[in-house]
Parts: sequence; C-alpha cells; structure tokens
Amino acid sequence: MILIGLGSQLLGHTLWIDDNYKVHQGHMHQESLQNSKHRIDKKEIDTFLCLKDSGVRKSNGDTLAKSGCDAIFVILHSAYYTKTPYGTKKLPKDKIKMPIESWQSIESVKRLYSNNKTPYNQGLELVLRNNLSDLKVGEKARLTVYYNGKVLSGAMLANGHKTIGMSDENGHINVKIRQKGLQNIKASLTKPADGIKCDKIIHTTTLNFEVKM
Repeated sequence: MILIGLGSQLLGHTLWIDDNYKVHQGHMHQESLQNSKHRIDKKEIDTFLCLKDSGVRKSNGDTLAKSGCDAIFVILHSAYYTKTPYGTKKLPKDKIKMPIESWQSIESVKRLYSNNKTPYNQGLELVLRNNLSDLKVGEKARLTVYYNGKVLSGAMLANGHKTIGMSDENGHINVKIRQKGLQNIKASLTKPADGIKCDKIIHTTTLNFEVKM
C-alpha cells in the first residue's frame, strides 16, 4: 500500500538546477538563481544524468553542453533523519536513543531545456506533456507523475510554496503558470518502512523549466 506524503514535505525546502548545472537548496528567487549560498555539494549527488530523446547518459555535470541535453536529472544520496526530544538528527532510528519519528529521504530534481516526455523509470518523477516552447503565463502545464516508470495516482503536488492537489487515476495534474522565469513544481510520495532504520520513506521530486512569456 502506498501512502501519500503530507503537504509539509513538499513545502519544507526547494531544489533547483541553475544554468550552469549546479544544484541548489533553499528559497528560490529569480534575482539570485546563480548566486545561491545553498549550493548542493557534489558529494551529496548520487546520480547526474543527461536525458536526450529516449537515451540517458551519465555525467559528473562538468562536461555537458545545454544544447546536448533535453533535460538534466539529478538524484541525491538518500539520507536518514530521526526526530528526538532534543531535535532532529541525521541518523537512522536504530542509531538513536529515544527516537520519536524517523524517515528516509530520497530526493531528485530535473530541469528541462527542450521537450522530453519519456520518464527515466527510476523512483519518483514528473514529466511535462506540453511542448516547452508553447507554455506562457496564464496557461496550464500538463504533468504526469511516474513512480519507477509507472503512472502514479494520488501523489501530492506543490507549485512553489503552495500545495495544489493530487494526481488523478492516470497520474495527471494540470498546473497553472502564474509568472515568468524558472518554474519549481514538486511531487511527494510516502511509503511505509520496516521500522528498524526508519518508520517511513519519503520520495520527493522537483521539475524545473523556464517560461519566457
């Protein structure tokens, strides 16, 4: 049974990829996209992928040209967190005294540069069904949520810092574009764990794409 992630998991922080393929975490402001003080260190990145047509190429992120990739997909190393009476620790439940609640966090972020409508087929993922060049402020981005390559219903989504709803039985949801610039749309899925290292597994994925008009 798949459990749905709470909205608070979506709104906790923001991931995005800048024009230089650097991954950032924190509040996203248009005027400071390239100057974030919260850049994700390379050692926190598990997989860096260039998606082109239906192909996938792994990279360290240093040698890619934007024109060579339809999308960049980055998967971070998973991490365990445990809430205790003395605060939240970045450790699994079985390494903590007096655990209250624990979870494993699995996060990814994808940035589109051109049309890419084929899912990568690993973990949680958002796919844009529109042609990227057709999107304008006031129109709706048509999205599909996938989990391990299969459409996922009931996933919770947020646009920026506002929860917007859940994917339907076909994994679809429409998101209205409210402003120009880099878009940040997130989906979350929570699944039960074995209770030893953690109580639940929280999957979160983010989709970035730029709207110019």
